[in-house]
Amino acid sequence: MAHTTRYATHDTVNGATAGTQRVVARGETAPLRLFCFHHAGGSAWSFAGWERRLGPGIEVVPVSLFPRSVSVPGSPGSVSTMDDLVREVAGRFAPAFDEPYAFYGHSMGALVAYGVAQRRLAAGRRPPACFVTGAHRAPHLPAPELTTDLSDTAALELLLGLGGAGRLLRENPRRMRAAVDRLRQDLLVSATYRHPAEGHRPLPCPVHVLHGSDDPLVPLAHAAAWNRHAAGSFSLRVMPGGHFFHKEHQGLFFEELRRSLRTADAGHRR
Repeated sequence: MAHTTRYATHDTVNGATAGTQRVVARGETAPLRLFCFHHAGGSAWSFAGWERRLGPGIEVVPVSLFPRSVSVPGSPGSVSTMDDLVREVAGRFAPAFDEPYAFYGHSMGALVAYGVAQRRLAAGRRPPACFVTGAHRAPHLPAPELTTDLSDTAALELLLGLGGAGRLLRENPRRMRAAVDRLRQDLLVSATYRHPAEGHRPLPCPVHVLHGSDDPLVPLAHAAAWNRHAAGSFSLRVMPGGHFFHKEHQGLFFEELRRSLRTADAGHRR
């Protein structure tokens, strides 16, 4: 009889909290679980439809990050540093990591995913079978300056300029304000990350880096520098598009993601 582990996720849509609950069965043959970490200013809804696009054998688990609050530190139920965010996410999903799993992190999500993977390694726990990152520099490199006195207008211009907000955001002031607030807090949280001077362990799994050829925030050399964090196989794929290349060229993106995940799937079925 299979044991079950329940973990709750939450997200905010149009200012209201939408609660969901996923059930993970343990003790049964399970597909590879792909935990997806969203970009700054985004949400778990960013990954709607991914399971259908990736096809059978891959269970997509969108990660809803804990509420971020740097402007008002200590707000109940929120986190204000990257270390706190990583700790909370790693703890919430720990039981689900006992079965084969992989990570995909986009932009800020790559940094969160990397932190969770490092926390697993430090604890001697099962690492991801595959680590895929998109639109983020290698974690040991300094971050670009995006957080200094970021006004609502500047935050919105950043979202629109990077392709992270569309027509619905422009036409819905309430949703627009929520997205701007999330972006500001996420950038402030990301800015608290400090790569450890020692204790770093390269990831003992395939590391695949996806990079937009026209990304204004991540130079190609900074994406390629992820090879420093791979103990095993490493690949870098330059995709057409900007910071949100996965939205601009979805067919090509999912084809490449499936190819990357096949390395994990083959490994855990041996």
